[in-house]
Amino acid sequence: MSTVSTVSPPTPAPAPPARRWRIGRLVTGALAVAVGVAWLLDAAGVPVPWRLFPAAALVLTGAALVLAAAGGWPRHGLVGLGAVLLVAAVAVGVEVERFAGPVGDQVVAPTSGQWPVEVRLAAGTATVDLTRHPLPPSGRLDVSVGAGRVVLVLPRSAAVRADVEVVTGAVVVDGVRVDDGIHARWAAPGVAPVDVAVDVALGEVEVLHEQ
Repeated sequence: MSTVSTVSPPTPAPAPPARRWRIGRLVTGALAVAVGVAWLLDAAGVPVPWRLFPAAALVLTGAALVLAAAGGWPRHGLVGLGAVLLVAAVAVGVEVERFAGPVGDQVVAPTSGQWPVEVRLAAGTATVDLTRHPLPPSGRLDVSVGAGRVVLVLPRSAAVRADVEVVTGAVVVDGVRVDDGIHARWAAPGVAPVDVAVDVALGEVEVLHEQ
């Protein structure tokens, strides 16, 4: 009795997976090319709006993420790139130089001989009290805080012109929230010999009038 052996046909090797687009690399390459072209134009004397670049790159990255999700393509690197660009866009939007200065709390009560006065904090609380000493015949006081809070105490009877701006946050006057959100502002009307300007990037300004 003869035995017939059955030989199974060889199993074909699996086809190599189709090469999928690495959209993250495409976006990164496009941004690198854009920076190079902009740098060449800038070197040639052509004005380049560098401040718009982080926002434009963030929009491009967001569009690439939407396309990658719709097409099922890998999104390697896009999320991280988008996070970096978001931080850069926010920093440019509120101006990085606003965050220059020391960190901590500071109380300022200038005498009439110390004007003009400049107060600058990167982060913290700046308390400016203009009721402790007589004000000068004229002068200017500038307060700039990157992230934090400013408490401005004003004399009720003296002629002081105040201009307050918060890029992102709120302005509270005598316990009443007068403005909040993006570019919250408040100004004491009229013309006065003493001018006070308060600028906060992220945070709150509280204005108190002497009772």
